[in-house]
Amino acid sequence: MRNHGLATSLWDEGRGITDMIAEIEMPASDVTLRSADALAQVCREIITGEGPTVAGRVHFSRSIDADDTALCVRILILAGQAGAPVSRAEADALFDINAVAGERRDSGRFDDLLAKAVVHHVMAACAYDVPSREFALAPATKLSGWAAAFEISIEVRSWLETRMREMIRGGAAARAIANAISGLQLPRQVAVTNLLDIAA
Repeated sequence: MRNHGLATSLWDEGRGITDMIAEIEMPASDVTLRSADALAQVCREIITGEGPTVAGRVHFSRSIDADDTALCVRILILAGQAGAPVSRAEADALFDINAVAGERRDSGRFDDLLAKAVVHHVMAACAYDVPSREFALAPATKLSGWAAAFEISIEVRSWLETRMREMIRGGAAARAIANAISGLQLPRQVAVTNLLDIAA
């Protein structure tokens, strides 16, 4: 997993989910880093199947269930209360979760969340307006309902292609991201071909 810029994990002291959420709700300039760190904790506990984020239920190692996905959504929405778009660190943390969760037990909800969060970050990073996280990431909200046509920058495209190469080829999340980007981009079609090839 990637280091998101924090010297030590906020959760190394064995805090529970309530404390994790309270940390994110605190007014702070680094709220998206706190959110990314909380997502990294979810990732670690998905790997082991143990810890505060999975306490009180049976959780198989390297699987993601509806409760895991709901916690990721809660973390992301809380971190966006001040209007901040999904950050690079948060998107990277979601990609990391996707990489370790070989088994899905959430009816595709995490794949939907990953695609929406990544497109939210990509559009914002390319200086386009995005809706609130609460609206954009909601299960009932279709990606096509808020994402507008845009031109992806070279730097963002390079990051996205690198992360997508790490995904399982042909996976639902990879296809959703590639299809969203290819459907939204206007002038530079080279990136679209690359992303579709990676996701195929």
